[in-house]
Amino acid sequence: MYLSPRSFINQPVQPLAEQDQGRGYQPLYHLDIVNRCPGCGKSHWHVGRISAECAHCETALPLAMVASQPMQPRFTEHLSKTAMVA
Repeated sequence: MYLSPRSFINQPVQPLAEQDQGRGYQPLYHLDIVNRCPGCGKSHWHVGRISAECAHCETALPLAMVASQPMQPRFTEHLSKTAMVA
């Protein structure tokens, strides 16, 4: 289903605090502190662009700086025949 970017104009945006109320506990990997793995308790990590993985038990955690940014849909609009039909 194709959604035009104009369909989201004047739609109310929920504050970040309201979006996170239903999530519950979410462990995150913070770059500035020593992180202990929630699975095995060790502190050796392989850090990527969006997640960190424990080197011992392979438990993956999202990076705190990535998880704190709200997810926004990405819309691109091209003038093609299939986009015009939908």
